[in-house]
Amino acid sequence: MTAAPSRLFLALAALWMLAMTARLYPQFGDAIRVDGRLTTVSAYLGEVCGQRVGPAAATCLDETGEEAQLQLRREQGRSVLVIVAPLLFYVGLWWPARLLRERARALRRGAPN
Repeated sequence: MTAAPSRLFLALAALWMLAMTARLYPQFGDAIRVDGRLTTVSAYLGEVCGQRVGPAAATCLDETGEEAQLQLRREQGRSVLVIVAPLLFYVGLWWPARLLRERARALRRGAPN
């Protein structure tokens, strides 16, 4: 009896992962979130350092580029978490709870485990 909800949940999780991957993949490589909006790394660098010239521009590009790469990795991590969230839920909460329920049922019936 418990296999059917588990299979249904895994099917819905697979559907979720497919839909979220299709939605998030196009922006995965170079999109960062700045002030609540998504922008590309190159657009962000142009926005922040576009008016500077000479050594100030090089310094700005280096510092802002490092910051943008950190933001990019953070945004990519969030995207991966959103995609795999149902599986993390299943493995972390639902599956162990199901195993405990089955073990409790077996103990109530008097079957050694």
